[in-house]
Amino acid sequence: MKIPLPISVYQTFSLMHKVLSIKYLQNIKLLSFFILTALYLLLNTAQVHAQELSLSVNPPITVINAISPTNTTSIISIKNNSDTQVALQIQIKPFKAKGENGELEYPNEALPILKNIQITDDNTPVESITLGPKQEKNLSLNIDISQDLTTSDYYFSVMFVSTNHASVGSNSSINQLGIATNVLLSVGQKEIPKAILQEFSTGIFFEAGPVPFTVRLKNTGDHIIEPTGEIIVKNMFGQSIGKLNLKEVNILTDSTRAIPSELEDNPSSFKQPVALLKEGFLLGLYSATLNLSLSDEGPIFVRTIYFFAFPFQSIIIIVIIAIIIIMVKNKIKQYANKDRISV
Repeated sequence: MKIPLPISVYQTFSLMHKVLSIKYLQNIKLLSFFILTALYLLLNTAQVHAQELSLSVNPPITVINAISPTNTTSIISIKNNSDTQVALQIQIKPFKAKGENGELEYPNEALPILKNIQITDDNTPVESITLGPKQEKNLSLNIDISQDLTTSDYYFSVMFVSTNHASVGSNSSINQLGIATNVLLSVGQKEIPKAILQEFSTGIFFEAGPVPFTVRLKNTGDHIIEPTGEIIVKNMFGQSIGKLNLKEVNILTDSTRAIPSELEDNPSSFKQPVALLKEGFLLGLYSATLNLSLSDEGPIFVRTIYFFAFPFQSIIIIVIIAIIIIMVKNKIKQYANKDRISV
């Protein structure tokens, strides 16, 4: 027998059910509102792209040969390739070689000749410039070379550092907000270049190409050198199978440079630039002869090395294919002989 509950209890449960239902519906509506708002913002928010600051400088490298005392002037052209105005500070910093891949570093060392260098705009010394959209300006690099200046090489960069807050796209960028032209100044009479061929090497054995050659040259003279050279590769019959023209590079005084082949991108698998023989199939003994000239007047380095190539994997595959062909032929002959005997 069921005992009926008082009416007040039924009313209480009913009221609680209604309250909970309303609160649940309110939560659902609130959650739906937030979801729809987020989707609206994501779909309707326009993408904002920062204005890219693009600069170019010409020439990227300035080579100056001078005998003291004298004054020398070179033109530097700086261009704003972007659609916005840019303000640039001009800085002059000495550099030296870092590593063997042509990288530069800027030590905190004073260079005495820096006090004799001026950047001028229409004969007016300037330390900063402002370029309008697509504007190009020619500046003068003036160097006063005094009689007491030591016969040597001096290396420095003329930097144009932007004060604008934007990313930079440039052909000679030195950091996120700058561009530079590098100056190689040689003071004194030209001398016969002096250098040491520290390395010309490759592996002893290869199964296939490409074959990398390492050429490392150290400049022991007082002036920059620009060597030219080539590597001739011949097979065991004396036939030339490849000629690698070495890239023309500047080797600073008291520095070592690894010289790659011309127009060759250095693969990431090598720690330093190499000259690559891209011949794929190689078999037998090969010789590689380096001819490297330090200048038009010499001296010339000539060195020959040897390497051996034997395509083990290719030969094994060929042997396996030959064995399979012979076995198939033998099976065919066996079946043919059985058919004849049965007849």
